[in-house]
Amino acid sequence: MKRTIRLHLPLAALLAASLTATAADEPKPGWHGSFGAGLSMNSGNSDTKSYNVGFDLKHDPKTKNVLKMGGLYLRNESGGATTADKLSGFVRDEYSFTDRFFVYGEVSYLSDEVAQLDSLVAPAAGAGYKVVKTDTVTLDLSAGFGGAFEKYTGQDSTSSGAYLAGEAFTWKISPAVSLTQKATGLWKSNDTADAYYHFEAGLTTSLSKILELKLAYLLDHKTRPAVPTLEKTDTAFIAAIVAKF
Repeated sequence: MKRTIRLHLPLAALLAASLTATAADEPKPGWHGSFGAGLSMNSGNSDTKSYNVGFDLKHDPKTKNVLKMGGLYLRNESGGATTADKLSGFVRDEYSFTDRFFVYGEVSYLSDEVAQLDSLVAPAAGAGYKVVKTDTVTLDLSAGFGGAFEKYTGQDSTSSGAYLAGEAFTWKISPAVSLTQKATGLWKSNDTADAYYHFEAGLTTSLSKILELKLAYLLDHKTRPAVPTLEKTDTAFIAAIVAKF
């Protein structure tokens, strides 16, 4: 059975407010990003607490080089037990040779207490191509090679080369509403059956020039968890208020 995390906010008023919101101005060259957080607390037959905190940061001088970084922390407690405690993050530098072809170098990090993953550090370098690039729709494909340095709770650290592939899609549905989707895969070079897969899809609507409401679905799948009794797949539904800067 999959482990599922649900993080809720009172959405009705926020969605109503978004109907009259307008999108923020196009970011100027330089640093810009966002910070978001969501919280849910339920009591009664069962006590449940869930929260998420995330950020995205981007340095875009409107030249050929773009620096991106981001992170997300998810935690869920139900009936006094921790059902999710996951931290992920990345730093990525992209350099465009043409309007569509780019190369990149990145380092990603993942830890998951429930999955008994103390850490997974994956440095990599590769290339990508912007298959679609319009004012409203973009689709990027990328592939690379790097390493996977993994540590499970109570087990020795392991290291391996790694193949990586990724896909990122954005659709600006209207000036105030955007759809994003991303999928990545990591396969260890010494055993490609040992792999990580990540999928996420999100809908963002502007509440003002600074605030957004974000709804997202996340899926992580590990083909070989720390122990056979652990679930291979985790999913999460997230609602968060995001502040842009």
